[in-house]
Amino acid sequence: MEFGKLPSVDDVHWELPSEDPVSREFLEGLSKNSNRIQFYIGAPAWSHKEWIGLIYPAKTKANEFLYHYSRNFSCIELNTSHYRIPTADQIQKWVAQVPPGFLFCPKIYQGLSHENLGDRGLLQEWCDSLVHYGDHLGPCFLQMPPHFDYSRKAVLFQFLQAWPAQYELCLEVRHPSWFPDGHVLPALQKYLQGRNIGVVILDVAGRRDLVHTSVTARYGMLRLIGNDLHPSDEVRARDWSFRLAELQKQGLQRFFFMVHEPDDINAPKMADVVVAELNAQCGSDLPSMHWVSEEPKESLEFPGILES
Repeated sequence: MEFGKLPSVDDVHWELPSEDPVSREFLEGLSKNSNRIQFYIGAPAWSHKEWIGLIYPAKTKANEFLYHYSRNFSCIELNTSHYRIPTADQIQKWVAQVPPGFLFCPKIYQGLSHENLGDRGLLQEWCDSLVHYGDHLGPCFLQMPPHFDYSRKAVLFQFLQAWPAQYELCLEVRHPSWFPDGHVLPALQKYLQGRNIGVVILDVAGRRDLVHTSVTARYGMLRLIGNDLHPSDEVRARDWSFRLAELQKQGLQRFFFMVHEPDDINAPKMADVVVAELNAQCGSDLPSMHWVSEEPKESLEFPGILES
């Protein structure tokens, strides 16, 4: 992911924004079905041959990658759907490889998000594809282009009004006009809360102006963009785990934690750190990665990080 990438992150200020009072009021008004968040941990792709010998057994074939990915991660940030709408046959082949409870979170086709948000025929084609995921469909997520600012709010609201309520959706806007004071604009929050539409939190080094702590549905999604296991990656995982522990107390029910690393080679190692922090701070019982060898565990240390 090139968006927000910096040549060095040594001087980045990683502090998270303060609690969002609009989100707190919303969450505390919900009925409480559980006292723990159900976490889903995912990465942006499963097709990494570099994971053979790490979380994929030796001699794993490319058409078996998803099978082994889904035995380590509980969801996938499905980026391939951003470039083309998958066919029914393709989706059914994917679904056949994953265990019960595994969820696909498809990124909405760029022909809608980046080219023609008002194309109702294309929206219908997209929604027609969703039925083939069956019980394995998680929230779709709509990623708007960086230049899409608040002045185009009418176009966005028209799309959201047309979005079918039976499918969960998370919205990712990437222009600072949507985030005064580290929170999503209250007017947008109120609308999304009324529709049970979530927001994506994007945490990336070079765009700290986009980091927020807002929640607009019973579920949420964080895309944490790491920096090749830089010491700050562990600090950020810990900070978010503490923040999610607070949201858990307020009533957040499900959360999708998407882990990115450069070229995603180290995503499994970072995911193990995220799992450990969520288990420690939120009282979760998430399983760690199923390492094929002991080598990755030795490389999980982040130099310069003091024990808390």
